[in-house]
Amino acid sequence: MRTIQTLAAALALGTIVIAGGAARADDVKIPMTTSDHEALAKTYQEKAASNRKESDWHKEMAIAYGKGHADSKGGVKNPWNQKMQKHCQSMASGAEKLAKEAEKAAEFHSLRAKETPGK
Repeated sequence: MRTIQTLAAALALGTIVIAGGAARADDVKIPMTTSDHEALAKTYQEKAASNRKESDWHKEMAIAYGKGHADSKGGVKNPWNQKMQKHCQSMASGAEKLAKEAEKAAEFHSLRAKETPGK
């Protein structure tokens, strides 16, 4: 869970690895123009889509794992199945949370782009 929180914080602060190198304070450009905000909105929309895809992948993995490691015929729960189901759901939820945050950022920058026409 701490890893997901760390990743979310990194995304929110814009310190995600960019093009193979870590973003540094010198690399950060404050969006000032309509096109700056539009570009950021697009980037965040892409991140949201990627995170949704990641979430779906983990959900599918949980289903596949459950089918391959079913409970015993006597009704005894397979502890590994339960553990992996919980793990996959946690990963899916974390990715979905990141997707929602990216959508909010995209919406913000889309609105800012409309407020700064001609700039």
